Amino acid sequence: MNQKNKLWKTRKIIHVDMDSFFASVEIRDNPSLINKPVAVGGKPNQRGVLTTCNYIARRFGLHSAMPSRRALELCKDLIILPVNINKYKNESKDIFKVFKCYSKKIEPVSIDEAYIDVTDSDYCNGNPEVMAYQIRSCIYKDFKLTASAGISCNKLIAKICSDWKKPNNQYCINDNEIANFIMNVRLNNIPGIGKVNFKKCQMLQMEYCKDMYSKSKEELIKIFGSYGNSLHNLIRGIDKRDVEVNKIRKSVSVEDTFLSDIKNVESCEYKIILLYKKLMDRCKVLNISKESVKEIFIKIKFNNFETITRQSKCDYLRIDEYINLLKFNIKKVIKPIRLLGIGFTLKQNTPDSPQYDIFDR
Repeated sequence: MNQKNKLWKTRKIIHVDMDSFFASVEIRDNPSLINKPVAVGGKPNQRGVLTTCNYIARRFGLHSAMPSRRALELCKDLIILPVNINKYKNESKDIFKVFKCYSKKIEPVSIDEAYIDVTDSDYCNGNPEVMAYQIRSCIYKDFKLTASAGISCNKLIAKICSDWKKPNNQYCINDNEIANFIMNVRLNNIPGIGKVNFKKCQMLQMEYCKDMYSKSKEELIKIFGSYGNSLHNLIRGIDKRDVEVNKIRKSVSVEDTFLSDIKNVESCEYKIILLYKKLMDRCKVLNISKESVKEIFIKIKFNNFETITRQSKCDYLRIDEYINLLKFNIKKVIKPIRLLGIGFTLKQNTPDSPQYDIFDR
C-alpha cells in the first residue's frame, strides 16, 4: 500500500466492499469449506439462483443471479449453502461500527458495501489511503473476513477502484489522475450501463469510456434517452453526488420465483393476490401508509430470463390496481413465467417519507 498522502483538492471518499460476503461468512464459520468452490443461494431443484459465490467458484464462470442448476453444470463440485440472511445482517451491523470510528458520513449501499466520506476526518493525519487500510485490517482482525476498498474524490471513481484489484486489496485515484484513469474503464462499469445498454454501446463500436468522448450530450441523449445527459459527465469521471447519510427510501417491492412456470393469466392473478399480502406486511414493518404511493409497478420474468416491468400512476394502494395493471399488459401468457414481483415508488419530501435501511429488507 502506498501511504504517501497525495494532494487532495476536494473530497476524500472511501468505498468499502466486502469480498464475496455471504460465502466468506459461511467459509469462516466452517473451515472445512476452505479451498473449495462455495456459493450461497437457492436449491437447484427448486429453481434457485446464486446470491454470491467465492472466488474459487468464479473461476468456473459462476456469478450472482446465475441459476443454481446452471452453476452446478459449470462446476460439478460446487457446494451451495442456503441463505442465512439474519446471520449476515448481524455481521454487517458490527462491521459498519468500524466505519463509524472514522466518519459519521456513511452511506450504506447494501448489506456488504458503503461509501465513507472522510474529507473532514483527522484520523491517520487525514490520509484516506491509510484509513482504508486500517478499516480493512480491523475487519480482518475482528471478523476474519476480507474487504476491498476504493479511494477517490467522488463516489463513481471510488466504486470503480474498489473493484479494480479485488479481492482483499485497495486502489486509490487522486483528483488529478481521474482524467487519464477513466479513459480505460470499460463502459459496463459505469452506473446505468447494464447488459442492454452495454450491448448497444458495443454495436456502436464503443467499449471503453474513451470510445464515447467524441459524442456530444445531444447525441448521447438520442441514443440513451435522458440518461445520456448524466452519462456525458460519468464517462469523464465527473460525479457530484454527495454521500447520503439520511437516504430516503424510494420504493418498496416483493417478488417470488415459482417452482413451476405459470402459463395462464388466472394463475398470475392468484400469485399477485399472495404477493399483495406480502407487500402489505412489508409496509407495516416499514410503517408506510397506503397513501404514500406515487406509482405502482409489476415485474415479470419469463422462463428464458427475459424480464419486463410495467408501471402506472396511482395515489392509493389497492389490489385491483395491480390486477388491472397485469391484465392491461398481459392479455395472454405466451411465454411461461418463472417470477412475478410487485411494488411501488414513494412520494418524496413528505413528512412520513421513510429512511432507507439496508437491514430492514
